[in-house]
Amino acid sequence: MATTKEKLMLSGLRRLLNGTARMTRRGAGRIGYYLLTNPRRLNEDPANEVFLQSAQQSIVKLHDTDICTYHWPGPGPSVLLLHGWESSTARWFALFKPLQDAGFNIYAFDAPAHGRSGGKQFNVFFYCQVLDAYCQHLGFAPDYWVGHSGGGMAAIYYNCTPEFTYSPKQIVSMAVPGELENFIDKFCEIVGANERVKYGIEYRFQRKLDRRFADVSFIEYVKNIRVPGLILHDEEDDVAPFFGAQRMHANWKGSTLASTRGCGHSLVGELVPAIVVEYLRRCSEHPVVVSTDHLPS
Repeated sequence: MATTKEKLMLSGLRRLLNGTARMTRRGAGRIGYYLLTNPRRLNEDPANEVFLQSAQQSIVKLHDTDICTYHWPGPGPSVLLLHGWESSTARWFALFKPLQDAGFNIYAFDAPAHGRSGGKQFNVFFYCQVLDAYCQHLGFAPDYWVGHSGGGMAAIYYNCTPEFTYSPKQIVSMAVPGELENFIDKFCEIVGANERVKYGIEYRFQRKLDRRFADVSFIEYVKNIRVPGLILHDEEDDVAPFFGAQRMHANWKGSTLASTRGCGHSLVGELVPAIVVEYLRRCSEHPVVVSTDHLPS
C-alpha cells in the first residue's frame, strides 16, 4: 500500500506529466522517458546487509561504468543472478541461501544506475552490453542465468542477438513481460499518465533507441533463443500479464512454464526459491540440448 509521501509524489507526477502533455506531448514524453531510464535508487533493507557482505565484492569498469560485482564461491555449477528495474542484487536474498545450500557457484552484479553500481541511465539494451562485458571480464558465461523482470528481459534479448557471443546452458525467466508495452502501460497507470503522455514517451523512445514499443517483444524474441529455459510467472502479476508468459512458452522451444498464485510481480514467497533451485538441480543432473534446426542462422 502506498504511503502518504508516495501518494503525494505520484499526484505531483500525474499533474506534471498530464499538464505538460496538454501543451506538448513530446515535452511530456521527455519527462516520462527520463523517469523510465533514470531509475530511483531505493534504500537497502538492513537485513540484507549480512547477505551482501558475505560475498566477494569488487568494482569493475564495464562499458565506462563502475559496476559492483558479487561472487559467492561454491563447488557446483555457476549461476548468474540478474535483477530488474529499480532493484539490486539485494533482491535475491530469499533465493541466495537455497542456492548456496545446493552448492551452486553464485555470481551477480548491480545493473548500471542501480544498487552500488555507478551511472545514472539504464535501459535493457545497455544492460545487455554490460552483461556481455561482465562475461568477458569473467572469461566465461556462468552455466545458468536467472533474471527477474528487466533482468530476464536482458537475458532473453542477449541470447537472441547475434552480436553477443556468450551463452548459458539454461535461462530462468522470472516475471518477464511478453511485450515492453505491458511495462509502459503499467508505468502510465501507476503515475496516472494519459495517452498523450504515452505517445510522447514512445516518440522519445524511438528517437533515442531507434525502436518503437511494438518492436520490443519478448514473445517474438524467444523464437530465436538457442538454449532451453524455465518461465516462472505469477498468474496474478499486474505488471506483466500471465498470458504473455503463456505465449512466450509456446514460442520458446525447450522451455518449461511454471506458475504461482499470490506471489505477484516480485515473485515473493518460499515456493519460488524451491521451484528455481529444483529446476537448476535437475538441469545440472540431466542437461537439455535444444535443436537449432528450426532457428534462423
